[in-house]
Amino acid sequence: MSKSKKSKKKKNVNPVVNSKRKANTKKAIIATIAVLLIAVVVCALLLSIKNNKSDISNTEWVSSSAVNASGDEVEMAEVYNTNYTTYKGSLSFKDDGTFSLWLTPGTAEDGTHSGKYSVSGDTITAIFDDGETTTDFKIHRKGEEIDSISLNYEDYEVYFTSNN
Repeated sequence: MSKSKKSKKKKNVNPVVNSKRKANTKKAIIATIAVLLIAVVVCALLLSIKNNKSDISNTEWVSSSAVNASGDEVEMAEVYNTNYTTYKGSLSFKDDGTFSLWLTPGTAEDGTHSGKYSVSGDTITAIFDDGETTTDFKIHRKGEEIDSISLNYEDYEVYFTSNN
């Protein structure tokens, strides 16, 4: 009867090879963590952009005050050149990236301007439907909450506040 010898594989006991394997494993773990962190940052930025739009959309904004070029507060009647002292303009933004601005008294068809908008930080860039007119609205915050949105209208800066 012949005895069969079982072949045994020898483990690599070379310390240099083992340290290289450990180093490569550490590098792979660090690379994986870096990729995950980048993914988290990108997701946070995308959510921030979405939240910026949702902060202003689906809210009714009405003109509440205005200042002239000197920074002095003026009556809304002066801004709109009308005798309506309680007249309020309106501003609205939709989640689909469109806006509507109504500044002058009368029917909506007379004074409504609309177009598309984008938000970057505390600036809303609006491109009107004519494709040529653009303007920037400024978002004013108290802490994290939006206090008002303003725009330059003729020689005035008109402030809109939430009516909700």
